[in-house]
Amino acid sequence: MIQFVITFNDKNRLKKDGTASIAIRAYENRKRKYIPTGLYIKPSQWSKKYNKVIDHPNELQYNAEIRRQLDGVEAYVLERIKRQGSITLDQLEDYFKYGDIESFTDFWIYELEADKKLEKRTKKNHKTALNYFLEFQKEVQFSELTYNLIYDFDSFLYGKGLHINTVYTHHKQVKKYINLAIRKDLLEPNKNPYLKFQVKTAPTERIVLSQEELAKIEDMNFTRDNVHLDLVRDMFLFSCYTGLRFSDTCALSYEDIDQDKEGMVLNIVAKKTTKQMLLPLYKLYERKPEAIIQKYRAEVMYERGLIFHEYSNQYFNRALKQLAKMAGIQKPVTSHVARHTFATHLASKVPIHILKAILQHSKIETTMVYLHLSSKLVNDALDGVDW
Repeated sequence: MIQFVITFNDKNRLKKDGTASIAIRAYENRKRKYIPTGLYIKPSQWSKKYNKVIDHPNELQYNAEIRRQLDGVEAYVLERIKRQGSITLDQLEDYFKYGDIESFTDFWIYELEADKKLEKRTKKNHKTALNYFLEFQKEVQFSELTYNLIYDFDSFLYGKGLHINTVYTHHKQVKKYINLAIRKDLLEPNKNPYLKFQVKTAPTERIVLSQEELAKIEDMNFTRDNVHLDLVRDMFLFSCYTGLRFSDTCALSYEDIDQDKEGMVLNIVAKKTTKQMLLPLYKLYERKPEAIIQKYRAEVMYERGLIFHEYSNQYFNRALKQLAKMAGIQKPVTSHVARHTFATHLASKVPIHILKAILQHSKIETTMVYLHLSSKLVNDALDGVDW
């Protein structure tokens, strides 16, 4: 079992002000780890005999703080042993991160701020869910994560007038951090309240543009007053031609475009899936994606070599709404419509497993939706035929 002892100046090295650190040394089977207390004193202020601070203006406070920290790490070790039977020195690293975290809400706040891999837009969604959770209850202990609490949170969200799928999205974020806490051994797996609570959701209608509607957008001309929409139009069309997510289109740079003997090849690591994508642009939409790249290749527009621009999703969708109105399209066009349009039209042209690979879906069921949408487009078109 891990043992602890209070140490002073273990490195035998003083700072410029003549002080050294007090630490908690953890050891097991000749291995050691040091937990800094954040306290510094001079050698004359440390009693080797009694292992405590002496002759210091804050002697009582320092010794009390050392005791508090030692009690904390010992309690953490005992709790881990109780829950999982044992704990190693390497697992003790989690105490450095979570030692001061006492509640689930504190854990969520800490992990959200610490996660540097989250996209800005994703992080914003997680923060929105967190804010709702904190508004529902300012602090939630791990022991309070029960079916009843989640049930009440669900009622709270509906009381805000949120759509069923918006409520589902916020539950999804809560579940993410509960599962993370379980993986970090901060919560027992059988204490997950979502094992009993089922979140409701409703099917959403995927908006898809027809080839005729795409042609209307392609043929648009812009005046001096709305020339800024030209770039928005090209970004949207590029996504319609390639199936790229909005975040990947915004971040696209010339370094992501390879050239082989037949033409341009898109070579990126998708932000959402972190999977590599190789897509021959010269095989898509009669090389229209290549034409858009060529249009901007001559313009050194942005410092980082971006082909397009990193618009916010809100601005981009407002601009698309304006574009659709100008083109006489009645459908609510957003950035998501581009990917839905690409997938739906391609679903009738390639095997479903190929479409799944291009879209980087983890489940074939997700891809199958586009096969059904493709059939619906055919049926809708036939409905308009005057036989």
